[in-house]
Amino acid sequence: MANNDQINNQEFADIVRSARGNRSLREYAQLANVSYMTIYKAERGEYIPSSKTIKKLSTGLANPQNGVTYEDMMVAAGYQDKEAVSETASILAEQMVEESYSDNNNQPIVTINHKGISMAGNRGRLDYLEYERRVTGIILSSMVQNNIYFSNNRAYDGGIRSRVPDVILDIEKAPITQWWFEIRYFSETRRFTPISVQLTLANALAYQNSKTTKGSIVVNTKDAFDFLARRAYQIAYRGELSVILVDEFEQKVIAERYLSNYFEGDHSSEILLV
Repeated sequence: MANNDQINNQEFADIVRSARGNRSLREYAQLANVSYMTIYKAERGEYIPSSKTIKKLSTGLANPQNGVTYEDMMVAAGYQDKEAVSETASILAEQMVEESYSDNNNQPIVTINHKGISMAGNRGRLDYLEYERRVTGIILSSMVQNNIYFSNNRAYDGGIRSRVPDVILDIEKAPITQWWFEIRYFSETRRFTPISVQLTLANALAYQNSKTTKGSIVVNTKDAFDFLARRAYQIAYRGELSVILVDEFEQKVIAERYLSNYFEGDHSSEILLV
């Protein structure tokens, strides 16, 4: 019996062949600005490309034939319905925040939280949790927009000294199977300093790494983002690690930059939010 992946591959092969129409593989590839092998493998049922490649195949100069649309290709590829995933993202974000609040709710009034930031009283802790909720929502929404499958992870075993990343997701239909995020907050009262980001980077480098695990440090100021981006491929680390800049007020990811990759010089497993 064929499994779901085989069924999706065959459905996608059929629709790519229909979109190509009477044109040659090379002509269609050139119009879509993708490689010849991308279409060749897709039509043989050996490969389902990313949503970005599917957009190239189904819009603009690619001029898909026989009425094939972007939505048709996305469904054939097996990507989730956007509205359903958006609802999942919202639910997961709320769950993560509730769990985070529950974990911290019984702490003393004045605490040093797991990020090493002084929080004077419940108000400070709640403000940070609200920020973390917003950023988590931004990350999940960006993943939805990029058609990245995800689910919440509750069994992370790669923590250091009982610490675990702020957000941990299982990833499907991608070269990586797990993606974790360290979220950092800078404001007028909690200003960016090089030492604060260096400590964050040191913590991130101590988490588990493998060729199927990606980590990201999420910051909300360009200074912090640029500080880490300047160290891209200069750190002694073998793993998929990036820095992400978010605008919490515009509710979007502004930029993402890889700091290192598991295989030196090989970016084939890169998955980006922008």
